[in-house]
Amino acid sequence: METYILIILVIVVGFVLFRPISKKELDRYNDKDNWSNMGF
Repeated sequence: METYILIILVIVVGFVLFRPISKKELDRYNDKDNWSNMGF
């Protein structure tokens, strides 16, 4: 059971780290007004 949890965790982390980055995310990252990225 523990190995299944670890495998699923590795898959989820890998997906989050290596997923393709969308144009909207790149625009938000390159925006000079970084206060909009804070989520307030």
